[in-house]
Amino acid sequence: MRQGAITLAVTIATMLSGHSGVSLANENENEVETPAPFFNNASLEIWIYGAYQKHVSHSLLNPGNRIAELPSWRAATEARLDLRKDFGAFDVLLAPHLIEEAYTIQDDDNLAAEGRLRLAQGFVRRKSGSHTFVLGRERLTWGPANFRSPSNPWYFDSGRTDPLALTHGLDLARVTVGSGQYRTTVGYVAATREVPTAGPNRQSAFLKFDQQGSDHLASVVLMKPTEKGEAKDDAFFIGAFAQYSPDDAWVIYGEFGNGRQPYRLRPTSDSAITLDSPGKRGSAGLIGASYSQESGKLIFLEYLHDQGGFSRSERRAWFDSAERAGGALPTAPITAARTLGQLLQFSPRLLGRNYLWLAWQSNPQIAESIWRAELTVNADDGSGAAMLYGEKSLGAKVSAFAVINKNFGSRRTEFGSLTDMHVLAGLKLFAF
Repeated sequence: MRQGAITLAVTIATMLSGHSGVSLANENENEVETPAPFFNNASLEIWIYGAYQKHVSHSLLNPGNRIAELPSWRAATEARLDLRKDFGAFDVLLAPHLIEEAYTIQDDDNLAAEGRLRLAQGFVRRKSGSHTFVLGRERLTWGPANFRSPSNPWYFDSGRTDPLALTHGLDLARVTVGSGQYRTTVGYVAATREVPTAGPNRQSAFLKFDQQGSDHLASVVLMKPTEKGEAKDDAFFIGAFAQYSPDDAWVIYGEFGNGRQPYRLRPTSDSAITLDSPGKRGSAGLIGASYSQESGKLIFLEYLHDQGGFSRSERRAWFDSAERAGGALPTAPITAARTLGQLLQFSPRLLGRNYLWLAWQSNPQIAESIWRAELTVNADDGSGAAMLYGEKSLGAKVSAFAVINKNFGSRRTEFGSLTDMHVLAGLKLFAF
């Protein structure tokens, strides 16, 4: 691991925040007060963790891990810095993210290392009453759903099921005008460089209407891509979501989206692969509910239907093509590897069309001990994934965390095709 990355992040953060140093212990009340920071709020979390991933033996899509080259062992250090400054008429947020990691592709490989410094969010925001103007990089997520967010054209997977995810923002300008229970947002997205799942909507204009009452929230979203050239796609995206709370314990919600994916892979029984770009229009919808127990623990249940996934015959043809290509690797390695790479790269965002997601988590107001259990099931092929996450405070400035993911299903199923298990454990240091 490159410890210089941590030193650099801490040094920059301390200079910007006005602190004379970073201490992981409680401050002594008798010490001299540090100067008032330039930023009103500043926080720095340093994560240090290691992970092991077990690959599916005899995978049809990734034989010998020679195609996807998934890491077996990984060690990483992350610095997540959050800086906020209020200038009265407007405020500024900067959230750089630094990660340094070392990993092995196979158990006996030498370590490879790489580092990335990216801006997760960074924008200028002006608020005037119920009106807001934002310019910069902002995380533009919305809606009540957890498993997937069909109403969002950029963040179909917003990372809510991953307790370690850091969702990056879009480069945009937006204006939100509010009046009583109603809000209207008009905006333009200039780039989605940090959100590769945004697909063809790299440049787009959008309009969002919200109506919020004491026990409900409803929204409608319209988006039109504006990018010119080969990637141009004039198809509108239409989305909507709503949630309703009949009492203090229950929240019932749903999301819907209709748009066009950047491509559509159509495998056939004769192993031919057809790639349509852009793909055809399709809809995705989710219904769900959450229940708050008297202890504060939360239970979630969601069902998703996505027309973009494979039908049963397409899924069978997809795996048949992978099996034939894998068998041809010894005699025609270049052609076979190219075919397997295409099958992996251009597969649908979800392999199936029907999913169930169940979660149970601890009381979010008790920060000293956090846990969450999730179960995801592909109802079309019977495969699934179970996840357990736990975090325990070890003191005022440090906590330990661990996550275990276990997939189940045959090698001809979505969750059983590539990885079998993933284990990660580490420490979070709350520098300030």
